[in-house]
Amino acid sequence: MEVPVYPAQIGAMKPSILLAGLLAASANTQARDSKPADIIVYVTGDGAPSGPVDYGARGTATSILARAGVNVLWRDGEPKGGSGPGSAVVIRVRFSGKIPEQASREAAAYALPFGGEGTAITVMYERIFAVAGRASRARAILAHVLAHEIGHVLQRTNQHAAKGVMKAHWTGRDYDAMERKPLTFTLEDVELIRLGLAGRLGSRE
Repeated sequence: MEVPVYPAQIGAMKPSILLAGLLAASANTQARDSKPADIIVYVTGDGAPSGPVDYGARGTATSILARAGVNVLWRDGEPKGGSGPGSAVVIRVRFSGKIPEQASREAAAYALPFGGEGTAITVMYERIFAVAGRASRARAILAHVLAHEIGHVLQRTNQHAAKGVMKAHWTGRDYDAMERKPLTFTLEDVELIRLGLAGRLGSRE
């Protein structure tokens, strides 16, 4: 996902809004822990945002993916051990404090959609915040970046949609919209995600 980078004035954080996002993310994750996970996302790295932004974004990304029929669990740290047929798909998200050489000039994140178990997504939060300028907006953008890259991994494709979560380049209008209400996957994207997920999960029996 490429997010255009341009100068932005750094706004002050709004503690009450950020705390609400953190609590919502925590409640969302706990509610889903009782259900079989389709994917488990392990988060690591040295360039992660503050807790309220990080966990708030995870909560929103969980909701976005849930509407596509994907149940997500989040874990901090590296995955341990392997997984057998029918187990949840493991995806690694790494926040990078430095811009990797393979990243394009405008990319906020990139995924390896054709990898196997433990497929990695790299997120450059510094670029996201440069665009956002304030924590609440950064949280919304990060949530959509996470959902977008996870979408690529599950679809196993680099293709993009004309609108919504899988759009190749979001505009200022898109950022405004996602801060008010999360964007959604197109019907075609949902179908590709479910087909890809079914192929990787196999039978739970």
